[in-house]
Amino acid sequence: MGYKKTVTAASLVHEGHPIATQAVPKDFAWLRDSTGSETQTMYFHLDNGCVGFVQIAWAYLAMITTIETNAMFYVPGHKCVFETHNGHTLKVSKDSYEYGCKGLSMSWNKEHDKLSVKYTAGKERNAKGVAATFEFVRKSDGYKIGDGKNHIGDGTAAHYFYPTGEVTAQGEINGEKFESKGVGLFIHAHSGNIMPYNVGAEWNLSFFTGRRESASPDTKERSTFHLLQYQTPENYGSVNCSNAGLTEDNHLRAVFWDTVVEHKELVKDENGSGYDIPKRVLITSKGKTTDGKPITVTFDARPSYRLHDIDVLHEMPYVVRRLVQALITKPFVFERYEDNAKVTVAVEGEEPYSLVGVAFHELTMVK
Repeated sequence: MGYKKTVTAASLVHEGHPIATQAVPKDFAWLRDSTGSETQTMYFHLDNGCVGFVQIAWAYLAMITTIETNAMFYVPGHKCVFETHNGHTLKVSKDSYEYGCKGLSMSWNKEHDKLSVKYTAGKERNAKGVAATFEFVRKSDGYKIGDGKNHIGDGTAAHYFYPTGEVTAQGEINGEKFESKGVGLFIHAHSGNIMPYNVGAEWNLSFFTGRRESASPDTKERSTFHLLQYQTPENYGSVNCSNAGLTEDNHLRAVFWDTVVEHKELVKDENGSGYDIPKRVLITSKGKTTDGKPITVTFDARPSYRLHDIDVLHEMPYVVRRLVQALITKPFVFERYEDNAKVTVAVEGEEPYSLVGVAFHELTMVK
């Protein structure tokens, strides 16, 4: 197979211009254009311990359109709940800021500072399934690297972030009703003119929430660190593409576009995927604070608690599954949880400090 070039969004920024720029509302509008895929995802960590995400996923390949809802809910001490369902038809408002399908809807208000989410897909199909409503009130500006688009061969892959927001949630999990607040992360992802499996061969996502180690455990000030990193397939140059952000006390503190992810202490997946899974993930992110200071974040993650493993082919419609299976072997998603996480922050000219808390980790292998 011939070599096709990958050009990252960061590399296209002209000298003297900021690499990280502010994402605006139109960056979060639903697109649905050309061959590719699109997701709108809200991740959350609630005060009652619940960790998870809700997602609308759209894909168009080989003249076939698929709409799915994906959701994960984990409450410590209980079995993780993962649900994926056929969303049937996607409905999008004229301004593209309201979108939904069977079992999941998302809607931004006119000011674009509050997202309302209603998830009923689980309950609609099973009396013991999950149902939940969320409000995500963003607490910082959004960001993107360059214009947000990495160019992979003849296509693009774009990511836009609202790095932190206050989440209010209520619903029912494992037959128990709950109501809680917490913190969230919102990501809009879109690939165009490229098959979804050609964007990245390996993906790493982490979402940490916590506090400064020196702060009181009762402090209400929250810190978050998130990472979305992927490596393009070999025939597209095996290029590292990354986005990461650090927030403190509801403000965006820094954005990172140079991240190295190292998988350590590999063990064979005992659930039959055939992949070697890391017991330790060393993340080193370099970027700049919002006031222009060089900053490095080091996250020596230990994603030891297994939440759920997703056999992607098994979840696909038959026709799409046959198409993808002919081109790639075993796409799997491995979701993990860490309850004793520590992130080290080093800002040039300041004393280094650590953040302690919990983290959700997701590793995707598409090979």
